[in-house]
Amino acid sequence: MSTARRDRRAGEIEHGVDAETHLEFIDWVEANPEDAMLEFRASGVTEEVANRTTATIGDWALGGEEMGAEREHTLEFGLPPELEEAMGYVEATDRHEAIEGALAGLTACINGTIVYNAIREGIDLEGVTTAVRAPVDLRMLFGIHDVDRAHQMYGELEIDVEVTGELTAEEKMAVREYPKRSPVYTLVTLEQPNRPTIEFEPTV
Repeated sequence: MSTARRDRRAGEIEHGVDAETHLEFIDWVEANPEDAMLEFRASGVTEEVANRTTATIGDWALGGEEMGAEREHTLEFGLPPELEEAMGYVEATDRHEAIEGALAGLTACINGTIVYNAIREGIDLEGVTTAVRAPVDLRMLFGIHDVDRAHQMYGELEIDVEVTGELTAEEKMAVREYPKRSPVYTLVTLEQPNRPTIEFEPTV
């Protein structure tokens, strides 16, 4: 990315981000791929009740350097109460299920990816809303199907993205390709390729 291009964005704040500094960071990643390699981590500890886990997100690494020693975010996973009751839980509770957690992370990553790339390419969009649905067949989980049928566990992911703003036809074409740059999208669709549905809404 040219210095001239960065200089043209000097002083521009987009979506809470200084565009010039953001472009400088992208240049640094390009020039230093090993130093820019991220490693994110999570750990989960089972609780006394089946399928309830307390997960912790904290330290991470950048280019092999340990970061975030003081971070600690806790997530409590489980099931909706109706499922727990049907499955014989003595004291049903309401928590988000692990699949829901993965889908929520996917929405956040697609949103962030679209905004980052819009900043990079100078596309003026107002906001992004992503909704994800995943049909799940539980038969392999409970031993009814063998693991050789793992590919049958999920129906096709449905990903709907709504982008708000006054975009040109060329900009819309660019934005339609952005979700494929999302790290979490790559993580969850690597074995299940799909193409998100993206709709554009004008600014109100």
